[in-house]
Amino acid sequence: MKLSKSVSKGLSYVLIVIIIVIGAQLVVGSALGSSPVYVVVSKSMVPTLEIGDLVVTENLPFSSIHVGQVIIYVQPTDFGTCEGLTIVHRVVAVTSQGLITQGDDRATNPLPDEPYEWPPVPAQCVKGVVVLAVPYLGLISMLIPYPWNYALVGLILLFVFLAELRPSGEAKQKDQRTPGGTGDAPSESGQAPLEAPSLGPDTSPPPRGASRTTC
Repeated sequence: MKLSKSVSKGLSYVLIVIIIVIGAQLVVGSALGSSPVYVVVSKSMVPTLEIGDLVVTENLPFSSIHVGQVIIYVQPTDFGTCEGLTIVHRVVAVTSQGLITQGDDRATNPLPDEPYEWPPVPAQCVKGVVVLAVPYLGLISMLIPYPWNYALVGLILLFVFLAELRPSGEAKQKDQRTPGGTGDAPSESGQAPLEAPSLGPDTSPPPRGASRTTC
């Protein structure tokens, strides 16, 4: 059975919840012992990432990380530990001491983070490489605590899915009212049904026309 465009579009929103929120947060997060989903909460990566964007990361070997990739890492310290802020920045250099990163917004990040802010990022501080970003979906997580944020995401996408189905139903009703539609099906005698003549002025209303991480 071929799905209409409205149904397919509605299902795509449901898939976003299943794949990103449930799959990434629960399945992958449980397997790795930490969540691969983060929310951007500053403007240091504009225009690549905006405040409220939801980003999904993938664990890759440290040796495979290269210049140009956007990574999530915990701020390293001078004592070799990883403490403080969780950062999402782009790798701009790879050294023997670790990774050099910088935010894409050069107005707020005119210089690389390392070594001016903290030491180069070692392997143990890297949480993952960003592989997917969903614009503004993370705003729900910023405003509403877990697990109600996931429930709200599901309700919003369910509403969008139902809204996408509505035009399909109205189009079907319109087809039934137009000549050649199912409403004009011939009678058993093979002729179209006849309408009774009006005994007075027609006062019936006219038919209704087919008239929305820390960086």
